[in-house]
Amino acid sequence: MSPSPASHSESTPGEATIPSVWWQHLFGDSDDPQLVCDRDGVVCEVNRRAAERFHLSVGARLLQCPMLAPGAAAQLREALGRGTEKAETLGTVGITCAEGTCLVADLQVVPLDSRRWLLVIRDASRRWRLETHTQRLVAAIDSTPDVVVLTDAQFRVTFVNPAFEGATGYSIEEALGQPVDFCQAAVELPKTREYQEGVARGADWVGELTMVRKDGSQFPVEMTFSPIHNHQGELIGAVAFQRDISARRKIHDAFLAEKNFVRSIINSLDASLYTLDGKFRLTHLNEGWRKMPVEHGWLRIEGEPQVGRSLLDYIPDPAKRAELERVFNLVLTEGRPQELQSVDAGGRHWVMSAFPWQHEGTIRGLIYKVTDNSAFIGIQSQLFQAQKMGTIGALAAGVAHDFNNMLLAIRGNLSLAFMDNQIAKETRERLNQVDSAAERAVGLTQQLLSFSHASDEKVVVLDFNEVIKDAASLAKRLLRSKVAIKLNPTETALKVQMDHTRASQLLLNLCINAYDAMPKGGTLTVTNALVDLTPEQVSKYKCKSHSQFMRCSVADTGTGIPPEVLPRIFSPFFTTKEKGKGTGLGLSIVHAVVSKAGGFIEVESTVNQGTTFSIYLPIDTGPLTRTDTDVRRQIRKGTGRLLVVDDLDLVLEFAASFLKQAGYQVLTANSAEAAIKILAQQKLPLDLVLTDYAMPDKNGWQLIQEISKRWPLTRCILASGYLDEEVRAEISKNTAVRILNKPYGMAEATTVVAEMLGKTG
Repeated sequence: MSPSPASHSESTPGEATIPSVWWQHLFGDSDDPQLVCDRDGVVCEVNRRAAERFHLSVGARLLQCPMLAPGAAAQLREALGRGTEKAETLGTVGITCAEGTCLVADLQVVPLDSRRWLLVIRDASRRWRLETHTQRLVAAIDSTPDVVVLTDAQFRVTFVNPAFEGATGYSIEEALGQPVDFCQAAVELPKTREYQEGVARGADWVGELTMVRKDGSQFPVEMTFSPIHNHQGELIGAVAFQRDISARRKIHDAFLAEKNFVRSIINSLDASLYTLDGKFRLTHLNEGWRKMPVEHGWLRIEGEPQVGRSLLDYIPDPAKRAELERVFNLVLTEGRPQELQSVDAGGRHWVMSAFPWQHEGTIRGLIYKVTDNSAFIGIQSQLFQAQKMGTIGALAAGVAHDFNNMLLAIRGNLSLAFMDNQIAKETRERLNQVDSAAERAVGLTQQLLSFSHASDEKVVVLDFNEVIKDAASLAKRLLRSKVAIKLNPTETALKVQMDHTRASQLLLNLCINAYDAMPKGGTLTVTNALVDLTPEQVSKYKCKSHSQFMRCSVADTGTGIPPEVLPRIFSPFFTTKEKGKGTGLGLSIVHAVVSKAGGFIEVESTVNQGTTFSIYLPIDTGPLTRTDTDVRRQIRKGTGRLLVVDDLDLVLEFAASFLKQAGYQVLTANSAEAAIKILAQQKLPLDLVLTDYAMPDKNGWQLIQEISKRWPLTRCILASGYLDEEVRAEISKNTAVRILNKPYGMAEATTVVAEMLGKTG
């Protein structure tokens, strides 16, 4: 279909020639390809532009021409077939040019007469590209989860994308015409002014805002607010892009919380912590260095450590600096922690530890920690001292146990001797002296057991006036003559309920502490008084408001206790005494004894003037407990078959003797195994077994447990100078077993036996 060299106004044979009219000049000179065709699409005339671009010529059949895409040909056929009398445009049709390129065009169909139409082909590629671009842009804006807002020059909303409705709850109609900040939190007003003023100057604004949904809930966004200018550079509006950062904020807040948590842990460490890079330069540090002296470990830090500076610069001693550099290099190359220890001139013990700082399997640097180990070393030393005292205590307990048995035999046989009315008066007086000495020995034994924490407490109602007299008497043997002791008891008895030995122990401990506070001599005053508690004391120590208390004050004229030390004096192992002169346990024992008795302690002290310890104990209204001396010769009679078990012959013979005199049938055994054999030989079960606790083959409690299984009707009494708390608690659950404390008297023993045999199973 190459163009004919003939004039474009020439017609093909058999077709009428189109008369020359004015529009033909426009037709021929138009830059748009134009042609004239009939109803069947046969080309009647073609202008220069159409001939050049599409190689069209007169007579070509346009509807079958490959230049028209099938869809475009169908549209043109339909338009020509309708015989349209008005111009119409077939928009965006595909046309192929002669060189093979595709063209998007608008095909305008203009009727010339009833048989011919003018076809004008206008290139619509640029418009099509712009429309397509615009459509894609609108589609992207509509599909993005971020909010897009357009405003006019007065910052009123002119457009919002669908994401706006989902984010805020406001519809598009509700948003249009509103100020751009209408759904921002009120607190963001200063930022609103800032970004509007910035855009008015032509500047972008980026920042975070708090938005408010229609339901009142708030959420954070990151917003970019940018100006929009026309071709003349005039501000015609602005565009805002808002992204919901709630999830990011949560992650950030969680990260920040974790960071602060880790930092709090690191800062709470009782150590100075430094993080170093591979060249030993400081990168991070905790607050521990502020709590340390200027010189700690081998470091000397007089001001805040400088990040980026080598930590080795803070070590003034060249030898120590070289040693620490060697340790650091070892950690970096081998990846194993290293530790050094040192003692400074002030006697402080330091532990310096270096750890590898690793990240994803790579050693990036190291962590250097300096810890003051002085307190641990002090406690360790006190623990060694306490263990030594515990060993002595265990030895004292063993001696006291054997001594108890001896005293039991001595006092028991004396009691039997006193029952003989034929004894001469002079002999009876001598025996009384022996008994008094033995009684004092019993008190000494109890003190030994109390020292070893192995004695069984016997709570009684006692007169605290007698306690201070006994303690003062014992203290006089320990204190130097240059320390004077003054006692101020009350005129009437101060009755309290507690173990007598513990009462003497707490008072003696306070007297010894007072003595140590007066190395150059002084006066120790012990004063008893009946007092009413103040409302402050009742509230502080949780006491009954109308309860009456006694107060025992132990006052010295010694060195006093510094205020910073005073809160710690009752802590176990705390002592200000020189090494080897105190365990730090005395006052903690005093506090424990007083607390167990329902009381409390107050301390007043002035440095270089003296200290007063005031012990407050609740008054007991019951009668004073009778001592064994009052009742030891009063044997209670009874009947029954008994077995006495003890590995010490003297105790065994004494117990068998007084029980026989009390009216019982008595069998004896010197071991648990022997006792089992005797019990097995009896035709009928024995009524009661009185057994010692500490025996070589099997102890008394183990023997009682076996008896309970094999002879459940047999009652048992366990005699001991001391028992573990666990054993005592276990025995208390068994109503068929009683405990008899050694050394016991005949009256006490026969009373317990009679009470046990009087019970029904």
